Amino acid sequence: MKRYLSCVILILLCVVCAMLFFVNAQNTNPLEDTSDSSSEQQNQSSTSKEPTEAVPSIEIEKSGTIYGDNITGAILRIEWAILKYESDPSLYMSCELYLDTQNQISQACTGYLSVNGSKKEFALNRTLGTSTLLSSYTLSLEFKNSTEIKFEGFVDVDISTASGIVLQGLSTSGTVIASTDYSNISSTAKIELEHISQFPALPSGDEVTSLAMVLKHFGYNVNKEDLCDLYLDKGPVGFTDPSEANVGNPRDTYNSYGCLPPVIVKAANRYIEVNGGNKRAYDISGYNFDAILQEIAKGNPVIVWTCEDFDITPSISRVWVVNGKSVYLKSNTATMVLVGYDLIKNTVTLSNPAGNQFEIDLELFELRFSQIGAGAVVIK
Repeated sequence: MKRYLSCVILILLCVVCAMLFFVNAQNTNPLEDTSDSSSEQQNQSSTSKEPTEAVPSIEIEKSGTIYGDNITGAILRIEWAILKYESDPSLYMSCELYLDTQNQISQACTGYLSVNGSKKEFALNRTLGTSTLLSSYTLSLEFKNSTEIKFEGFVDVDISTASGIVLQGLSTSGTVIASTDYSNISSTAKIELEHISQFPALPSGDEVTSLAMVLKHFGYNVNKEDLCDLYLDKGPVGFTDPSEANVGNPRDTYNSYGCLPPVIVKAANRYIEVNGGNKRAYDISGYNFDAILQEIAKGNPVIVWTCEDFDITPSISRVWVVNGKSVYLKSNTATMVLVGYDLIKNTVTLSNPAGNQFEIDLELFELRFSQIGAGAVVIK
């Protein structure tokens, strides 16, 4: 009898459970959120609040990239942008420091991002990807007409070259001229410049020949050979910093590797001091491209360090140490004179002492110009 009553009770319990499950299934939508009641209360309370204020929109006034040296596929770059927020008359400068590598680097690194001398240091202790954001910076811009902003980035990380040399540290630097004048330049500009060939006397003398073209444009009766022999500092290969003297002699076909803007500025100002005139040469390396185009619009040709073949990305070809400082020489480099631009066709015009005058896509030129180091000299 007891066994019979137990079976009946068990059957009744099963029936009751089945009925409760059915009722619950009827009242539940499988597509609805099944979060707990506390979450529902939070959602209800949040919907009853006043709507949050919309994030102000951002307009990018200007932007650009400052590239460091391309060493075995490792590049340190700064991405900058001048920003304007909605309903805010102020302008802001945003900048980010990136390390781009062909492969991941499994090691720690330290460094800094500097804006106008104010350093923001960083330390990362993790595997770096092929494109790693190292540091960022935002500051308010206060200027009436223009302001000069100097950037410098550095990362201390070992990079091995193809030849087995370990380079400790990568750096990049540049200057951005934020100006209200850029919107006022004409859409096209072209400077009539007499072309001078570096051949046959100066087979490696594209820098000094470019200088000769610009000096002649301003009325000087210049001879490229005399300019090279009498006014250009020169030093032996392997023992010379190209920012202090020409590496080798431009008269040599093979054993000469050129120089950087400070050397051409010094040679130009020496020549002007000896031969008279109120002009001066200025190193405007690292300036944003708007500032370069503004010089062309004013009628001032600009000597630029760029690529010999624009289809090839420049890279480090030689490394040596001069007075304790590592000196990097890039491959595929050439110095020319920028004489024109056309913002409608999106081109620039270059006078090449190793060739002729030609046009090239503006964006491609700006990219290669930046990758070489944005070296530029203007006489005015």
